[in-house]
Amino acid sequence: MDVGDFEKLRKHLQRNGVEIMSESRVPCRVLRASKTIGFVPPRAWYGFCKRRTSWYWNSEKAGKTLVVSNTPLDHVDMEGIIIRRSSFKPDRFPSSEDLIQLIGSEAYQLKKPHTWDDVDSDEKDIYEAWFEHYRSDESFDFDKIFASHSANHANFLDPKFCISRSGAIAPYSIGDSLHVCSSCLEFLNILGTHCSTKYVIPCMGGVLFAHLPMDQYFEVKTHETMNEQRGS
Repeated sequence: MDVGDFEKLRKHLQRNGVEIMSESRVPCRVLRASKTIGFVPPRAWYGFCKRRTSWYWNSEKAGKTLVVSNTPLDHVDMEGIIIRRSSFKPDRFPSSEDLIQLIGSEAYQLKKPHTWDDVDSDEKDIYEAWFEHYRSDESFDFDKIFASHSANHANFLDPKFCISRSGAIAPYSIGDSLHVCSSCLEFLNILGTHCSTKYVIPCMGGVLFAHLPMDQYFEVKTHETMNEQRGS
């Protein structure tokens, strides 16, 4: 929503006794099932996940406020998305060679923010701690994990790992929660806007901050209006 539309929505909700809560630092927290309605202002994308969510500023959503509700917004007439837990399971994940091809795609290279590759040592330490906690039987390889992060976003920009739904392409997350990053970009339709259906796994941030189930696919479906209910 632009500023004007959002202020109209806020005032309408206030008149009906509904307070809309802001997520000003961690965008994915707006996806918590416990939240009735919340919004993500533009400044949130400069917050805790600044590098990881920098794709927002290269997207058509840049400068807009995103609203997430657990109930229908009957009075809002604009494109929206419905998020539902899904039983979807992919037939295959990409090989190392597939990851390289995905990262090399023109769509990915054109859209990639200039800060995306600038991962500092503190961030690598966080990923290593998560990996050692959840995958203690495997060795940590950040380069491999980061390649998966990058290729996963690439797959929503130029789908190669996808299925057909109602005659249209529906891309899916190409790794588990430890091998995808900034999944809020796919959940909130910042990446993959040309696909009416996506199957998205929450990243570790989504698991820890939004309390989404680890390694669980969700269907993210675009609708012409927001007059629909978000499932959980």
